[in-house]
Amino acid sequence: MNAVNKAPMVATETEAEAQVTQEARPPGNRSEESTSTGTAKKIFVCSPYRPMSETEESRKTELEANLHRARTACRILSTLGFMPLAPHLYFTTFLKKERADGIRFGMRWLEEADEVWVFGGTISEGMAAEIAKAKELGKTVRSLPEPGRMVELLLKMITENYHVPKNKKTEG
Repeated sequence: MNAVNKAPMVATETEAEAQVTQEARPPGNRSEESTSTGTAKKIFVCSPYRPMSETEESRKTELEANLHRARTACRILSTLGFMPLAPHLYFTTFLKKERADGIRFGMRWLEEADEVWVFGGTISEGMAAEIAKAKELGKTVRSLPEPGRMVELLLKMITENYHVPKNKKTEG
C-alpha cells in the first residue's frame, strides 16, 4: 500500500480572519458574495417624503430633513449589510409630476422587500398606506427611532459594553 502522509492543515492568518469575519457578520449578511449575488436582505425604508408645513420656507426645510432622514436610514442599513429600498429617494429624481406612478412603483418595491422598517415617530398618509400594504402581504414591519437617534444609541451601547473612556469629544 502506498500511504500518503498528510500534515494537519493549518489555516493562514488571512483564512482565520475570514472565518472570524464570517462568524461575526452583521444581521444583513454583508459579504462580497452576498451583495454580488443579491442575497442580502431587502429592507423597505418607510419614512416621510412630502412636507406638510404651512409656509414655503418651512416646506423646503422639512423636505431637506425628510431626505436626510431617508439617506441616513439607507446608509445605516447598507452598513449593516442590508439592501435598502427607498423609492421616495429614487423615483422622485425623475418623476416630477407623476406622483401616482412613483407610489405604484414604490409599492412594487415593497412587495419585493423582505421587511419594512419605519423610521421616526411621524406617520404620513403615504407611509400609512405602505404599512397597511406590508401587513396585508404578511411582511415584518419594524418601528425604529429617527436614524440619527439610532446612531446615538448604538454609540452609547458600544461605549458602555466596551468600556470606552469618556472624554470631552465622546460626552453628549
